[in-house]
Amino acid sequence: MDSDFPSPLLVVAAHLAVVVAVVHLTLGVYNWLRYAGAGFLVPPDVRWPLFVISGLFLVAGLVLAVQGRYRRPLYLGGVVLMTGYVVGYFGWHLSGHRPLFFLGPGTPHRGPLVPFLLDHLFAGPVEFLTIVSEVALAVVLLYLLVTGSE
Repeated sequence: MDSDFPSPLLVVAAHLAVVVAVVHLTLGVYNWLRYAGAGFLVPPDVRWPLFVISGLFLVAGLVLAVQGRYRRPLYLGGVVLMTGYVVGYFGWHLSGHRPLFFLGPGTPHRGPLVPFLLDHLFAGPVEFLTIVSEVALAVVLLYLLVTGSE
């Protein structure tokens, strides 16, 4: 293969990272602006600022990866971030939609876990696309990290 072109796996990882970054930046900015419009400079729900910050980290990671810099640390950071997204999504729902993740008022989940997880996985097209993209990106980045692929 010509060395001027990235491997197909790197292209897949980049596309998945763009999808995840766009979803998190869009949701984060939109909801943060909604809170700002209601008079909250700092939203009472910490997810939206975290979505914006983590989305910006993804964009910065993409820029560094395109430059061919820090690939292995970027792969590891991406795996950690994607794991955090997936665990955070289900954890937030399991904890009862608390504004500070596991702190603050909420109604914790009761009942069988598997149907609950499936209900939230298939909650809507954005949720499904996001979770699938995050898991796929984590798998691809973990493979690149373990195999030492560039």
